Amino acid sequence: MSILHRNKPDFSPEKIYKKRRLSLEKQEARAALVFVLPFFIGFVIFGLAPFFYALYISFMDFNSFKSLDSLKWTGLSNYKAILNDSVAISSYFKSFYYTIIYVPLLTVAGFLAAVLLNKSFYLKAFSRSLFLMPYVANIVAISIVFTMLFDPFGGIVNIVLTKIGVDHPPLWFAGTQTAILTTALVAVWANFPFQMIVYLAALQGVPRDLYEAAEIDGATRWQKLSRITLPMVSPTTFFLVITATIGSFQNFTIFNALTRGGPGIASRVASLNMYEEAFSLNHYSYSAAQAIVLFVIILLISAIQWGGQKKWVHY
Repeated sequence: MSILHRNKPDFSPEKIYKKRRLSLEKQEARAALVFVLPFFIGFVIFGLAPFFYALYISFMDFNSFKSLDSLKWTGLSNYKAILNDSVAISSYFKSFYYTIIYVPLLTVAGFLAAVLLNKSFYLKAFSRSLFLMPYVANIVAISIVFTMLFDPFGGIVNIVLTKIGVDHPPLWFAGTQTAILTTALVAVWANFPFQMIVYLAALQGVPRDLYEAAEIDGATRWQKLSRITLPMVSPTTFFLVITATIGSFQNFTIFNALTRGGPGIASRVASLNMYEEAFSLNHYSYSAAQAIVLFVIILLISAIQWGGQKKWVHY
């Protein structure tokens, strides 16, 4: 009888609850796997596999049309060639220059737009929709419009500048000193709505009690902005700065549509230079080596930003 008693199933409420909880956790894990698996498969096929293939051919001599069986190991020769290529070196500096302009302007524009739209005013929902228009516009259409606006000889912008007394208006996309700056301004206009949406969500999550307490203490608008708003949205700012920095180096589309690297090679950033090396000159291994170097640069910049967040990000 004692044996039968020991083997008797336990139907206590605690046991039943534990079994149901384990079953629910298994169902949630399976559901999570179903949602994550498509992204993971796509990432492996279109992201991870091409990266390792580019890393592999960067050590080969695939710099002309040839059979893959005839490729030879060349070690670091492609990487050493970058050091002697003034165009490649300058393309990295131009990409960095573009990033220095683009990221701060994009972050500030997104934040200011979010602060504006976070207030109550007439046609607020309609205004939000208008602010989103640049982000959903086609980059080719954007390039056509801004190319006409900033035409140095017959564009509306230079016509207005001439009429108000500017004798020598900028050449914009056609100027060696202004091509990257102008492209960065267009890119900010096209991409700031994403920053705005994320900032808007962060601002709406700031407790109103903090502002009410600050008003009771006599805080000014600037004090509320600097002491409450900016610290509270600092995690969002950090996320947006990181993503904007990474995205700023992936700038092939905007430069190819607006300047094609010109005039001359004045706006030939790293992404354009890699494209030209690979698909115009058939220097596939050399282009892959430049891509790996760019990857390392982005990785180092992201690591520096990640390490510096402790000084200004408040969680």
